[in-house]
Amino acid sequence: MAAPARPLIRDCFFAALAYVFTVWASIWLLRHPLLGAATAVRVVVVLLPILPMAFAIRAVVKIVLAGDEMQRRIDLEAIAIAALAVSLGTLTLSLLMVVKVVAISGQDALVWVFPALWVGYSLARLWAARRYR
Repeated sequence: MAAPARPLIRDCFFAALAYVFTVWASIWLLRHPLLGAATAVRVVVVLLPILPMAFAIRAVVKIVLAGDEMQRRIDLEAIAIAALAVSLGTLTLSLLMVVKVVAISGQDALVWVFPALWVGYSLARLWAARRYR
C-alpha cells in the first residue's frame, strides 16, 4: 500500500470502530433511557451510526481515486466479489427464513448487510491484491 493511503486506511479503521460504538450506544439508549422519547429524538439517535460510515466511505473513495490503474482494478474486483458474496448470503438467509429454518426478523438481518459488505470488500481486496503480486 502506498504511503499516502496509509492515513486513509487508518481513518477507515477508526470510522469502523466509531460505527460499532455508535450502533451499540444508540441501541442501548433507545432501549433504556430514551425508550419513551419523542420520535424526533429517537430518529436522531438511531441515525448516529451513519456519520462514521459516511467518513469511512469518504476515505475509501479517496483511496480509490488516489490509486493507479492496478489499484483501481483490485478495488473493482473486490467490490464486485463482496457485492456478489453478500447478495448470495442474504438470498440464502432469506430463503431459509421463508421455510422457517432460521428465525430472525428482517430488520435484524438488514442492519448487518452494510457491515457484511464492508468486511467482504476488505477480505476480497486482500485476496485480489495478492493475485497481482
